[in-house]
Amino acid sequence: MDLDRSIGQLFMVDFTGYAPDPEVLRLIEDGGVGGVILFVKNVASARQVAALTNALQEAAARAGYPPLLVSADQEGGPVVRLPREATHFPSAMAFGAAGSEALAASAAGVTARELRAVGIHMNMAPDMDVNNNPDNPVIGIRSFGEDPHRVARLGSAAVRAMQASGVLATVKHFPGHGDTSLDSHLDLPVVPHSRAHLDTVELQPFVAAIRAGVGAVMTAHVVYQALDPDRPATLSPVVLGMLRTHLGFTGLIVTDSMAMQAITDRHGPGDAAVEAILAGADIVLACGPIAAQRESIEAVRRAVDRGRIPASRIAESVARVAAAKERLNLGKGATVAVDGVDATVGVRAHRDVAEHVAEAAVTLVRGGRSAVPLPPGPVSVVAVNGAPPEAADGLAAALREAGREADVRSVDAAPGPRTALVAVLGRCADLDSGAREAVIRTPATPVAAVAVDVPYGLARLPRDVGCVAAYGWDPASLRAAARVLTGSLAPRGRLPVTLDEPGETRA
Repeated sequence: MDLDRSIGQLFMVDFTGYAPDPEVLRLIEDGGVGGVILFVKNVASARQVAALTNALQEAAARAGYPPLLVSADQEGGPVVRLPREATHFPSAMAFGAAGSEALAASAAGVTARELRAVGIHMNMAPDMDVNNNPDNPVIGIRSFGEDPHRVARLGSAAVRAMQASGVLATVKHFPGHGDTSLDSHLDLPVVPHSRAHLDTVELQPFVAAIRAGVGAVMTAHVVYQALDPDRPATLSPVVLGMLRTHLGFTGLIVTDSMAMQAITDRHGPGDAAVEAILAGADIVLACGPIAAQRESIEAVRRAVDRGRIPASRIAESVARVAAAKERLNLGKGATVAVDGVDATVGVRAHRDVAEHVAEAAVTLVRGGRSAVPLPPGPVSVVAVNGAPPEAADGLAAALREAGREADVRSVDAAPGPRTALVAVLGRCADLDSGAREAVIRTPATPVAAVAVDVPYGLARLPRDVGCVAAYGWDPASLRAAARVLTGSLAPRGRLPVTLDEPGETRA
């Protein structure tokens, strides 16, 4: 390809719909974009995703371009893109509680095989952030925990297994999004830590992933004052230069979505794309409106024409993108057999791995006043602290599956006579008024609480409340929590984050 045609290879775009729309086809056929990222808005079923990725690849082939890198965020826990029939693994923090490299590797291998079966070659996972800030609004259970060594160990195991099964792993969010109190989707976080702190905490998991041979690193839209006080990592030649020189990374550098407000509130799409490539990014994740996507590509073309971006800078990244596609053997066939999807996606052996992970992860923080296991009798489940309604519904269903009478009630509904109460806690590190009303003032005994997000809120509950950490509301995690509540499963997990209370079970 000539220079102008090759520029599009540095862009990965999204679109809306279960089939390629005319706009994304134009970006592929006329713009020559090198990749596409899929979200829930593109997913109806496994066979439909396979047909979709085939159609996208056929468009690139018709236009004479290399096969596309097709990616998705299949982290597990709350961040999944594959459809309902696929295997839904627990969150990264559940793996942190289980502490097993073997389980992390098994799950990553399964995830890769299911992704590859539907034509997805690049996973924007695992998350290598060290979640050591209880008030972090965006990472939480997406992280393996607060210990950088645990994050490094489990994340590296996942990287090796994922790539051995044919999917390019992408660790994120470099240099670390775990110690922020702002969500970069909504604002620009600033991390004030010293370089020494970054070296010993935030950077350690990324160093381990690079040693494990990870193929891609995603940047964070976060300012690290000790590295570059003026620009977020995504747009910083200093930060991305450190990734190349100090850490020795030779693979793909991918930006986080350029449609996030940490970027869009301060930069136009064209300027942001130019700055990211000048900083050292190989792939610009150009999500959002079609006009912004086109502006990003055209701005880079203009910057090259005017000499602002050297042709050599484009050539470096094009070569890395091409090498990644070669590593994935896309040239030997980028399409998949739609009829073969059912033999891989969501099969019993894969779902069994998810069940094993959840059973190893669920953590008894404390038993309370004979609350865990629950005594015989009916159970009422209530969602508090921002827990999604589907978490309460799912736990009640899991309790019924475990042989208990269980229903879901509202916060202000009084429990029935001789009815145990199980409160499902969401993300909030403190307790909201609903949680206090349902848990602290309720006359029901016993009372148990199940944290389906970060478990910090459990520390605010009275000592006589039994506390279980499930680290997610995926089906396997809820079933494991229900079995602990009913006494049919002995909890084996250990808290991968610190709760501000004495007597917790920690590794």
